[in-house]
Amino acid sequence: MANAVEAAREANSVYSVTVGVAPSFATRWLLPRLPSLARAHPRVELSVLVNQRVDNSFQDVDLAIRMGRGPWPGLQCEPLMDELLYPVVSPTIWSNQPHHPENDFLIKMNLLHDRDPSASWEQWRRTYGPSTLSLASGARLASSDLVLRSAELGHGVALARGRLAEASVKEGTLFRPFGSKEVRVPNAYWIVCPNRSVDARARRHAITTVVAWLKEEAA
Repeated sequence: MANAVEAAREANSVYSVTVGVAPSFATRWLLPRLPSLARAHPRVELSVLVNQRVDNSFQDVDLAIRMGRGPWPGLQCEPLMDELLYPVVSPTIWSNQPHHPENDFLIKMNLLHDRDPSASWEQWRRTYGPSTLSLASGARLASSDLVLRSAELGHGVALARGRLAEASVKEGTLFRPFGSKEVRVPNAYWIVCPNRSVDARARRHAITTVVAWLKEEAA
């Protein structure tokens, strides 16, 4: 009962904002940035709800971050940021490869596939080749986080979402064998809000603050 009362108190706070995000986005992009939100806006109480759903109900969240080809009807949709796709591989795997990436590196490697078609290997093959690259084999994983984790563990080469792989590349747990080559996906992430009014002025301000902060982080 005490937990229920505390949860209700948080949900009713004029400074409480709940954002819905996909699991991979939450793990790889949003959670590492939450300390900066706390420093910049200490009164905002952000709750993160992990889900994959885009609909018109928004019963549990104030806003959502969605990947895909928006805008979606019946919702307030605003582009947040583009995405960059590029291959990544474990540095250990790369150091043991004698092949130059411009030749047959991808053909020799085990490809890791994201089930999301917007991050498919077909986009890379269409832009950079090789045309003989077979996309039929290789593990197909249910989330971008699993794809990146599999690459970090040395299971193969992944076509990474750059926004989600950025930290791993900087930390050296993933390596970009093709250097600066990348495929740009415009308007890949969206801020999505319901078409409804927010009664409390302070609460409306808290939501606006979170939206502005997300845009700053995306920039």
